[in-house]
Amino acid sequence: MIPALRRLATGSARRMARAVGATLLVAATTAACSGLPDSSTVTDGRRLDEPINEQIRIAAQAPVPGASPEQIARGFIRAGEDQGETHATAKGYLTHSSVDLWRWAAQETVIYNRASDLQVRRTGDSSIEVRVAPVGMLSTDGRYRDVAPGTVVRAVFGLSRVAGEWRLELPREGFGLWLEASAFDNLYVAAPIHFVTLSGRELIPDTRWFLKGPRLATSLARAQLEPVPPHLAGAVKSGFPASTRLAVNSVPVEAGHAQVDLSAAALSAGAEDRRAMWAQLSATLTRAFVTSISVSVEGTQLELPGLGTTLTAPQDVGYGFTSPILSDSALLRTADTFRRINPFFIPDDAKAQGRRGTESLKPDDPTRMPVGWVRLSLSRDEKQVAAVGGDLEEVSIWPAGEEPLHFREDWSGLVRPSYDRDQYLWIAGRGPQGPAVWALNTSSLVPTPEPQPLDVPWLGEDEVVALTISADGTRALVITRSPASGAERLLVTGVVRERGGRPVALAEPMAQAQPLEALEDVVWLDAESFAVLGRLADDDGTRPWIGRVGVGLDGLRVRYGQTDPSRERLEPVPGARAITTAGGLRGLICLTDDGDVRAKAGLSWRSIATGSDLLLPGR
Repeated sequence: MIPALRRLATGSARRMARAVGATLLVAATTAACSGLPDSSTVTDGRRLDEPINEQIRIAAQAPVPGASPEQIARGFIRAGEDQGETHATAKGYLTHSSVDLWRWAAQETVIYNRASDLQVRRTGDSSIEVRVAPVGMLSTDGRYRDVAPGTVVRAVFGLSRVAGEWRLELPREGFGLWLEASAFDNLYVAAPIHFVTLSGRELIPDTRWFLKGPRLATSLARAQLEPVPPHLAGAVKSGFPASTRLAVNSVPVEAGHAQVDLSAAALSAGAEDRRAMWAQLSATLTRAFVTSISVSVEGTQLELPGLGTTLTAPQDVGYGFTSPILSDSALLRTADTFRRINPFFIPDDAKAQGRRGTESLKPDDPTRMPVGWVRLSLSRDEKQVAAVGGDLEEVSIWPAGEEPLHFREDWSGLVRPSYDRDQYLWIAGRGPQGPAVWALNTSSLVPTPEPQPLDVPWLGEDEVVALTISADGTRALVITRSPASGAERLLVTGVVRERGGRPVALAEPMAQAQPLEALEDVVWLDAESFAVLGRLADDDGTRPWIGRVGVGLDGLRVRYGQTDPSRERLEPVPGARAITTAGGLRGLICLTDDGDVRAKAGLSWRSIATGSDLLLPGR
């Protein structure tokens, strides 16, 4: 309408037309803005690498008349991508007696990268074999584990004629689900279930894989009601009483609002546990695009004092997430002296290295330390440096402005110690009874504290190679090595503490990064992610691998929009012996045997300094 007015108007009429257009524009803008809130709560957003695509519904192809046994076998495997509730299409490839042997939800799911990885061959007149080299396996409870290269999974199907058409007879032990990686990403989403710390109001994630679709909120809520998993037992808790269940078999979500109806057992929770229940559900259901929740028990709505019946974020009831550790200054040791550098300054050429500039030491920084002390660690408050003697049999603590304390027990093979946020120094090595872990309370050094052994029965004779504590203090990442086979394992385990906060045990661990070997070091990147130094095979260079607890390693499985997963791997770092971070993946840093300090720059590495140790708080 406005262009027409401009063509016809002259003089004052033209000015009137402009005024009308401006009035309409202001009115429209005001109307559009009037619905915008002037404040909101801060919540976790999507991960940068999280696919935003919603599930693509796949309609499986039914058996084609006259199909060969090979076509029937491939068609059956492919039809597993159809996640309809009845799975009727895939069942059409089976003999009637085999329908109940297809256990898509009761056996592990096999994930392979490409259709070409699936091999099918006749093994007889009435049998056919399918085999594949998987990249991952998904357990029935949603735990993902990577599979070592060269692993092969096979199954032999029987062949029968049904109404003149070939059909499959499944093995007596049953058969699960085999999914191509792209189909796996389309069907599943990695989502954290949340628990709470024993002594505070922090939420701790435990990530698993769930089927996408309209029942995602129900699946998440049902998982949230399950007990604390074994690898976190004693380290965290849940606000839900043990026997709590969903009162109805669904969690309806309408316009972003979820209604969670619980069984009567929920009423036995005390006031604080009820707040935890609300916080846990609120944090967990966000992955199902839920922006607010209400909770009821057997249909009766529950109220939160001062908040009514609706919760929009865990922070509304006083719960939150542990803040990440970010450090724009690191303590660099070269020979026996220290200096400060900015770990995020990455020079793009040799001349830029000279423009780094100098930073003054902080008042509590050490200025010198004899070269006989190695494997240094900096406390969270940056007021202590811990070190191991060159013989790996002694630990020292260098408090700010005071003489160092030396601890010499019947130790050997000590690894780099690690501080947690409560000022406990974690020490690992070999003691009189074999491999062990100790905790030393350094919050006060007068009188001199005593290292206390932890209960770690699962360690057995395996030696500890590296150990680091999460920022929230509830979990440890531990690299162990078998003295018999030399095999290394990366394990995540819950930190069990007594009421006063002293660590007393490590929970039964859960393995991570299963395909890697020659593991050297590991560091937490955030509450869910880690970086571990290792190699995939003997002919592969040592490099940092990025992983998420319960989700798997990057660079192994084909993902959306990607044909070669190796292109997302970080480049190898020759001679890498230690890894740390100034903050998340962006701040990742490696130290090499020859004293080169190298920072992540894209997928490659750039030298930022020369030194034997780079100290960052709480790493």
